[in-house]
Amino acid sequence: MKNSFKILLVLLFISQAVHAQSNVTLYGIIDDGLTWSSNQEGHDAWQMQGSISQGNRWGLRGVEDLGGGLSTVFRLENGFNGNTGTLSQGGRLFGRLAYVGLQSDRYGALTLGRQGEAIGDYIGVLSANGMLPGGILFPHPGDLDNNGVDFHLNNAVKYVTPTFDGLTGVAIYSFGGVAGNVGTDSAKSFALQYATTGFQVVGAYTSIDHPASAVPEGVWTASNTVDGNYGLAAGGYKVFGLATSYAFDKAKVSIDWTHTQFGDLDPSLGAKIGGHVTFNVGEIVGAYMLTPTLQLGAAYSYTEGDVSATGQRPRYQEVDGSIDYFLSKGTDVYASATYMRAGGGAVADLAPVLSASSSENQLALRIGMRKRF
Repeated sequence: MKNSFKILLVLLFISQAVHAQSNVTLYGIIDDGLTWSSNQEGHDAWQMQGSISQGNRWGLRGVEDLGGGLSTVFRLENGFNGNTGTLSQGGRLFGRLAYVGLQSDRYGALTLGRQGEAIGDYIGVLSANGMLPGGILFPHPGDLDNNGVDFHLNNAVKYVTPTFDGLTGVAIYSFGGVAGNVGTDSAKSFALQYATTGFQVVGAYTSIDHPASAVPEGVWTASNTVDGNYGLAAGGYKVFGLATSYAFDKAKVSIDWTHTQFGDLDPSLGAKIGGHVTFNVGEIVGAYMLTPTLQLGAAYSYTEGDVSATGQRPRYQEVDGSIDYFLSKGTDVYASATYMRAGGGAVADLAPVLSASSSENQLALRIGMRKRF
């Protein structure tokens, strides 16, 4: 009887120790507000929209300490429409993220599942979309480079190196899953980042085979007049980006640039032209904490395209401004303004959030509230 009692105490101790070494966190973001736009297909409009400053989500992330500096990690992240209660990301239950893997202090992290690609994850956070509460109303035109994280990669293997003197590397490969041809609908993505106190610089690259079928929940629809048809018709999609930021005192400034190419266009799939189309985007962003609870922000971006088959050079200039007031660490209210002027035969189009303007100009004003938990 005494031995049985001792064994019971040992088992209870072990179970408590195992429980103490595991950590699961529930988290989420809810954003909602009102948006007014000056011109959508020839008319102004009021819309109630969520997932603007950040995508609405709830998720579970966990870490289990296996000892010796090795841990099991997992993450399940759902995206949803806060105004209708429906699922986002093409109706997927965990459409934002769903992965499991191992993390080592010495060797880095290896994860498997549905994950983000490097442009959105590393360049996007240093752009107006990532730094200011305008969010997806402040993306590069048409979110043509996934700067606003409008798609994720299925069947992805991701490796993140340990950080050496501020330097971190990332490599991602997404299996296409097409029998007999492993390259079809596959994707590759890489990033190299250097970060130290107040300063950060990063380079990233993503390549996707047949993007419309590889990432079908993306922004490539005919209603996106910037690049929708090019994405639908492309046999290949490539993006290279650079970004840097510097924080000092109450201010933070960042600069980013991306080069995007839609290649091997199939005229029968929407573009109506062959060849390739490229876009270059340059952007500068600034944020300033006027008080500990009030942030002011502004950004400017210039985008120029090149349509090889026709010689057209669509251009987009965008000016963004925002005011963000923090009611607490987890709750803020904000106001934002976005103005786009197009040229080179293009019309203004703040896709994927709004429908295209009937002219070269489009203005969007928004008031919103965001809650993080």
